[in-house]
Amino acid sequence: MTKHWNTLQQWIKKHLWVTFIVATAVLTTAIHFYVALFVPPTLEKAWKEVQVTEGMSFKAIAATLQKEGIIRYRGYFEIIGRLQGITRKVRTGYYGLGSHMSMWEVLEALRKGKIIEYEVVIPEGYNLYQIGWTLTGTPLISSDPDDFINIATDKKLARSLGVNADGLEGYLFPDTYYLPKGITVLDIAKRMVLRYKDVFTDDMRKRARELGFTEHQIITLASIVEKEAKVDSERKLIAAVYYNRLKKGMKLQADPTAVYGLKAWITKVSAEDLKRKTPYNTYLHKGLPPGPIANPGRGAILATLYPENVDYLLGRRQSLFFEGL
Repeated sequence: MTKHWNTLQQWIKKHLWVTFIVATAVLTTAIHFYVALFVPPTLEKAWKEVQVTEGMSFKAIAATLQKEGIIRYRGYFEIIGRLQGITRKVRTGYYGLGSHMSMWEVLEALRKGKIIEYEVVIPEGYNLYQIGWTLTGTPLISSDPDDFINIATDKKLARSLGVNADGLEGYLFPDTYYLPKGITVLDIAKRMVLRYKDVFTDDMRKRARELGFTEHQIITLASIVEKEAKVDSERKLIAAVYYNRLKKGMKLQADPTAVYGLKAWITKVSAEDLKRKTPYNTYLHKGLPPGPIANPGRGAILATLYPENVDYLLGRRQSLFFEGL
């Protein structure tokens, strides 16, 4: 009996020791894993820009992050990345990451594609020159504004983007854009044209045909309406005035057309400007100018498609009082 009891005690001690060793190993591994996953390398905030390029493997991303001191355990990072299913779909761009972030936070940033983006506001009525200057004034583009202007006036590019015009003026839709660091001026222009295509619907094209105008003519007139209107409520009346003048073969005599194309920020049109000899000057030429003089917003486009039903031929702005002749 004593012999069996001693044997049992030895067995229990042996297995308890093994159990303790295993439990300790498991607990140590769990703590190590927790620290690796949720405890950042440092507490001091030190942001770094990490670029993920096209075709970059997840392994290469992990190596870069470890080299920059953003993660400590590359192996864990790669394993968890695979388990999360993000190894093949990391969005390209620049990421703002730091060693004060936990590995989990870094993985989440990559999974959600939280690249560095800049908010850029393009106001309604800006022309391509003003857009170029605006973009150059952001951290996005350090080059000359002519880089954007040259792209926006490229006839071949315009046609390739489905714009039936000699350039992109009028089709660079004014809006608030969130643009990633490293984006090219070409991609910015493409994004703005795509936004225009989202806004100008098939119903709008149908309405243009009902008015006897092409889409390009509507955008051309809408650009003038946008530049002339000081408040939203003026747009439909201004559009009506110009339609009536077109029907009677009168010159539009729209001030903004006289200064279009000048590489300067014009805030006031002078009497001399009205005599400027350009194909866009509607003080010298009847009908619509060759193309848009700016990029109209949705409100100006709708006002041009659905003008007021009035017979005014002259607009005199004093709280916008219109006269019929």
